[in-house]
Amino acid sequence: MSTHDYIIVDDDPVNNLICKLVIEKFDPNGKVNVFQQPEKGLEFLKSFVIDDSQAKIVLFLDVNMPTMTGWDFLDEFLKFDESRRNLFEIYILTSAIEDFDPEKIKYPMVKAFLSKPLRKTTLVELNLDFSTF
Repeated sequence: MSTHDYIIVDDDPVNNLICKLVIEKFDPNGKVNVFQQPEKGLEFLKSFVIDDSQAKIVLFLDVNMPTMTGWDFLDEFLKFDESRRNLFEIYILTSAIEDFDPEKIKYPMVKAFLSKPLRKTTLVELNLDFSTF
């Protein structure tokens, strides 16, 4: 694994491409895994080999997907053991303009709700400094 790993889970191939390109500009040495089907992304997280020296993995998750919503995804994520859950920094990517206060309470592991499309300035503002994780 590279020093910085990113996972994008979104059913929109255009958004996935934009996210991937933005992340690569932000972190040219990072490794980006993209999943258009949330179920495949969840399987990847389940099978991810945990390394004691592993830096946090940034997960960008869409909310509105047809086969499994982002909330369904997070419900499954909550079933993981704590050591696996603690590997990930989760950010919701959404084009929705709704109030996510109930979800903020239910899913405290979500660090922030970000507007689509992802921008390099957003990544800079998040100050994704893996040494602090």
